[in-house]
Amino acid sequence: MEELKKIILRVASIILITFLPCAGLLMVYFYTSPKIAEYYDVKEKRAVLDIFHIPYRVKEKSIAGFTFKSYDKKDIKEVFGNNITVEEPTPISWETQPAGTQTAKEKPISGKRIFKYVKDEKLQGLGFVESKMGYGYNKSSAMSLFICVEPDLETLKGIEVLDHSETPGLGGRITEDQFKKQFIGKKLRPKIFVVKGKRSEGANEVDAITGATNTSRGIESFLNDAMKEFWAGQGDITW
Repeated sequence: MEELKKIILRVASIILITFLPCAGLLMVYFYTSPKIAEYYDVKEKRAVLDIFHIPYRVKEKSIAGFTFKSYDKKDIKEVFGNNITVEEPTPISWETQPAGTQTAKEKPISGKRIFKYVKDEKLQGLGFVESKMGYGYNKSSAMSLFICVEPDLETLKGIEVLDHSETPGLGGRITEDQFKKQFIGKKLRPKIFVVKGKRSEGANEVDAITGATNTSRGIESFLNDAMKEFWAGQGDITW
């Protein structure tokens, strides 16, 4: 009987030890997941507004000589909703053929959400978010960019880096304005080129980041591949 009690106590202890951490993790997950989702949603909206130079409320505080910025999430959402049109990809409608094969009735427009900004009844540009694995220096992680083009669909309006795992101070400099501003006005056709060892001069050339050649090449391939897919999805534009 004593032996049975010991076994029951040990089993109960093991269950308790494993249950409590799991329960704690679940509680943390359910508490933080909505906040994380909101953070990325606001970050995406900020990137879109920044590309189109649409102002939103920013608060600045100076503490011990350091300036800290905070963003009014409610204002960002309102400004975004009042200025940006989001077009969801057209769902594919399938039609069963007599032989049992299926064909798509309608081709989705690039298969992505398209963000459009219209001002004074004139299209200012459009953009989309692209996430890909295996680009940059850290090829085991995903990179995510907001890519925005002019109405001609061939001239870059700008890029914003939403997520990356590149080395801080090296590849991580892709988030710096000095690097990102190079892409404004660059021609996407036939391709974007990142040049190293000389100053970029062509209409489709940008300077590589010193000491981060792999990341620079990764951005080059990322943009070219993303635009190739985007153009293919438009139907009336060929690569």
